Amino acid sequence: MNPHFAAFINLGKSLAAERGLDWEIVVDNEGVALDRTGWDLTSCVGDVPPPAYYLRDLGTDNKTLQIINVERVISGQVPLLPRALTAAWQDLVKAAVAQQLLVRRNSTSYVYQSIARPLRVLATCVDKSPWQLTIDDIRYAARIAKEAQGSGKLADLVIALVKVIFDMHHLCDAGQMYGLLGIQRVGVRSVKSRQTLSEDELRSKLEERKRAERLPARRAFWELVRIVMTERPTSFMDELRFAAIRVLIITGLRSGEAALLPFDWKRERNYVDAKGRDPGSFGGYSSALMLRHFAEKQQDVESDSRITREGTQPVPEMFRGVLTETLERVAYITRPLRTTLKLQCETGRVFPWFDQNAIVPFTELYTHWTGNPFWLAFDRDSSISEYRERFDPEVLQRLQSDQIERYVKARTKLNMAVYQFGTRLQKQMKSNQTSMRFRTSSGRPISPSERMSWKDTYLLIGEVEEHIRRMTPSKLSDTLPMMADSGAVQPWELLFLHPKRSLAEERNDGICDVTRYFSVSRPDPTLIGVALGDSVDIPSLFNQYGATAEDQSLRLESHMLRHLQNTELFRLGVADTIISKRYNRRSVAQSYEYDHRSLAEELEQISIPEDVELSLGEKATTVAKMIKAKKAAGPLVEAFLRIQANEGDMAAYEYLQVEADGFHATPYGHCLNSFTVDPCPKHLECFANCRHLSATDLPENRQNLIRLEGKFKSAIEVIRSRPSSSLGWKNQLEHAETRLAGVQKLLTTPAGKAPFPQGTDLSIPDARGVLDE
Repeated sequence: MNPHFAAFINLGKSLAAERGLDWEIVVDNEGVALDRTGWDLTSCVGDVPPPAYYLRDLGTDNKTLQIINVERVISGQVPLLPRALTAAWQDLVKAAVAQQLLVRRNSTSYVYQSIARPLRVLATCVDKSPWQLTIDDIRYAARIAKEAQGSGKLADLVIALVKVIFDMHHLCDAGQMYGLLGIQRVGVRSVKSRQTLSEDELRSKLEERKRAERLPARRAFWELVRIVMTERPTSFMDELRFAAIRVLIITGLRSGEAALLPFDWKRERNYVDAKGRDPGSFGGYSSALMLRHFAEKQQDVESDSRITREGTQPVPEMFRGVLTETLERVAYITRPLRTTLKLQCETGRVFPWFDQNAIVPFTELYTHWTGNPFWLAFDRDSSISEYRERFDPEVLQRLQSDQIERYVKARTKLNMAVYQFGTRLQKQMKSNQTSMRFRTSSGRPISPSERMSWKDTYLLIGEVEEHIRRMTPSKLSDTLPMMADSGAVQPWELLFLHPKRSLAEERNDGICDVTRYFSVSRPDPTLIGVALGDSVDIPSLFNQYGATAEDQSLRLESHMLRHLQNTELFRLGVADTIISKRYNRRSVAQSYEYDHRSLAEELEQISIPEDVELSLGEKATTVAKMIKAKKAAGPLVEAFLRIQANEGDMAAYEYLQVEADGFHATPYGHCLNSFTVDPCPKHLECFANCRHLSATDLPENRQNLIRLEGKFKSAIEVIRSRPSSSLGWKNQLEHAETRLAGVQKLLTTPAGKAPFPQGTDLSIPDARGVLDE
């Protein structure tokens, strides 16, 4: 062992001691911690589950060992069995985890997946101490890791260890190895802003970004939209998943950002004009809705990755109503869970509704404990249907009142599930797995072997809480706050709270009484991931609500919706700065990583002089753009480029116009004038008394004109409703009335006739005045 390795291990031990972590993790023959916990990485850094990460596996990596054993069998060697790592490798794994987590302040997920596992893979591949590693050992481990994970990510992580662990801390006797490996790592593309790229580089980059696999399949996307917008969810959890996915579609947030939306999500900005007036009174917007959320990936090099950053996202006016309705409904149906969780956080109790020394009937405690609202034997179908209609908590309150009334009047039999639950508890009491005891109404303990009536059986609340903490700790509510840059965020301040492991609903096709159930979970990205098909064990929304068998097999990833919205904003011409701000990005270059526009959509963004584009027409313009984008070839392209090089752009475009166009079809009729040399000064505002316009009977032209007529009429009404003596007001009214008269005359002109035969020749420029240059 060299002194650098010893120093690194000592650093790890001191860091672990500062956080109260036991360095000596006792493991079994396969390297798994005997206490099945090891180091709780999530809690040791003050992070908040879910998810929770533990360092408890200090044995060989199973997938890596399988690949090695295949090669050993082929070569006639004996296969290796899973085993615990040597003491030196275990110490290295623990020291690296402690250093990366507590000094580098990386996230627990990164340390668990990108540090601990690759180290175990490397240890599985070699039969020597860490400080004895050579370049050949690293290359062999990278090759095995590449076979274990075809994407190459695991092999890349193994190589990265050489740089960030072994070389950085001088752990190996062989010296610095990273620069000598000669292994091609997984490509990490350098991202540059568009403004810094040449035209050729820009076109090349745009082609590289056409990764359609990052966009949702068309059928999957529209089927998902149909499901979450039109289907009726059949469970409380699905109601939340529908709402969360609607948020994703509308906002383009990451799944973690959508799942962790705060209850206090709504922010509004009110606007006034320069004179302090309400813009809504004269055609503007009085206010804007902002969505408050906790943005991910906002940390810099020196910041703590555990602390989330608050952000706000503007909500387009067209989505304001549906987003507000969706989130307000979620807040309403989760209100009982929020109340329960707040009480638990404030009191530190499991059942905060009862005094710790209270003696409570077993039948009353059953619903609080299991979430199953049915403790009497009666037809429950109508109650389930009524609750699933709106998931209204008031239905659950009435259901409990009805059962109490039934029980008092007729002493109805208990539900069979109550007997089964009580019998399981009784067995645990008989085998001394718990100190909890059934009691009489007076509090006297009943022997587990004594015959009892479940209707007359009671439990001591303090004993029940201790039993749950010891026997089923995974069902305890998530009461730890998470840290944000604005301070601690309590779990009950989150919006998408949901029952934790509500078997009554999720497994038994019933419903969960969210007004009484004690176990409340803080939301995490799995709420959305499961809905979209991430889990092979839990049916996705496609499985449950798909219209056809083919639809039921669909799936997509939540991040695809972010890629899709980003691409659509680019396609619609939204500025990259606005897109970047919407998604909390620090650079516009990051937004172009989400740009997946097709060639046709990108051709629309290629710049050609406006006057030339107007003169060329649609077909010739498309040809010109394809030539400029180097997407077309042939004799015509060669002639165009030759003329452009010898005689200039205008001559080349003139040639293209002759070859591809000689007659202009405008949105309002046919134009009989060529604008190659003198572009239209009115930008094809043909209905403004232009003599070159010829009427048509094409339905597309008439639709455009009828639409324009309606817009001009509305504009005139608005202008006249706000009378003024200013010159600007008169000019606006005159402009709108002139255009309206021209549109109406064009609508009444027969096809092939000129509506303005004596009109202005707009192809002739205005006479130059004495003050013109």
